[in-house]
Amino acid sequence: MEPINFDDVKASKKVKKLIAELQYRLLQTEDALEDIARAAEIAEVTGQVEMMSTFVQQANELLRDRIVRPDSSIAADNYKMTIVTDDAPVEDNKNVT
Repeated sequence: MEPINFDDVKASKKVKKLIAELQYRLLQTEDALEDIARAAEIAEVTGQVEMMSTFVQQANELLRDRIVRPDSSIAADNYKMTIVTDDAPVEDNKNVT
């Protein structure tokens, strides 16, 4: 996809500004996605999953300013995550060290 030269678009200044802002946000998101993809590849090869945390933080920062769709059933801060591992379940009450 080629960048849009908003100076060539016949529209009001407000629309041109919106095009520029959205294009900038898209580029930021693409950069973050590329960083996460590279980090995931490296983590997979080396087994160093802890290196992903920096890129997860970067993605979460971008998501703070995300466009909220009115039809979305899940808001940016309203979700639950379950992590499934091969380890035996650990009860919350036990001190495991």
